[in-house]
Amino acid sequence: MTLSDAVLIVLLADRIHGTDAAIRSAAKRCAKKLPRSQRDILFKIGNSAAPREVVAHLCQNLAD
Repeated sequence: MTLSDAVLIVLLADRIHGTDAAIRSAAKRCAKKLPRSQRDILFKIGNSAAPREVVAHLCQNLAD
């Protein structure tokens, strides 16, 4: 799994489920499958008090 795959999964969890719990679960599940050097952003999403806001900010700042 690549970091791009993991970010896509988290964005889809937000779009499909729309709950903080679903986003946290997806982020933590994906973080376990990434190399340690790429896990930080997913743990920030998973441990955030408002993961939907973090995902929205991430989505706005993705490269085109």
